[in-house]
Amino acid sequence: MEKSINREPLLSTAAVSKWFGVSTRTLCLWAECREIPAIKVGRQWRFRESELAQWLHSPQAAKVKYLFQPQVRAAGS
Repeated sequence: MEKSINREPLLSTAAVSKWFGVSTRTLCLWAECREIPAIKVGRQWRFRESELAQWLHSPQAAKVKYLFQPQVRAAGS
């Protein structure tokens, strides 16, 4: 059985909270409640930028979208 490995860098809660304009606490609550795609690494949450971008355009994000206005990120930043 072969597993595909995603080598995309993981974003920290601080980076994503700054991008979304929400507190790190709010972001961790969303991750804990599975409102947002996240990966638990030890005691910390990490995020893949591609999964977050895809999530932002999905119906699943509608529950929390009204709470924030994400800042537009320039490509490669």
